[in-house]
Amino acid sequence: MTDNKGTLSNSNTWVRLAYMFLFTLLLMAARLVITLVVIVQFLLVLVTGSDNENLRNLGQGLGKWVYQTIMFLTFNTESKSFPFDEWPEVDPSQGYSVRTAEDIEEAEFVEVEDDDVPSFTADEAPVEDEAPAADKAPSANKKTEDTKNTKKKSK
Repeated sequence: MTDNKGTLSNSNTWVRLAYMFLFTLLLMAARLVITLVVIVQFLLVLVTGSDNENLRNLGQGLGKWVYQTIMFLTFNTESKSFPFDEWPEVDPSQGYSVRTAEDIEEAEFVEVEDDDVPSFTADEAPVEDEAPAADKAPSANKKTEDTKNTKKKSK
């Protein structure tokens, strides 16, 4: 009984609860910001053909912040994320841009002859070593005919 009383009266646990509540509210706000970044980035790619580097970096930073925050909330770490620590460092990324057919290098196209492409269609002849599938197993029609003949005989 004294162990429970000691853990319930531990002020560090209650302070952590206050931080957890604050970070939960910040996560909800971050979700809204991430949604806006996604929508704006998509619209920019539609209009201009490439993304915005600043928004891309914001999205990456928010993603890392969300990860750090969830690690704190789930008791996987004691370190608190931003604003109680530095903003996560952003790694350089390539970004996205729409490529036109003129931008694609010739080496990216591969010509293929019809003989090189395997065909899996039903109009191919069966291999000589194998019998057609209909000869291997009795057909469903034969079973149906046998059932009809049996019913006629019993009448």
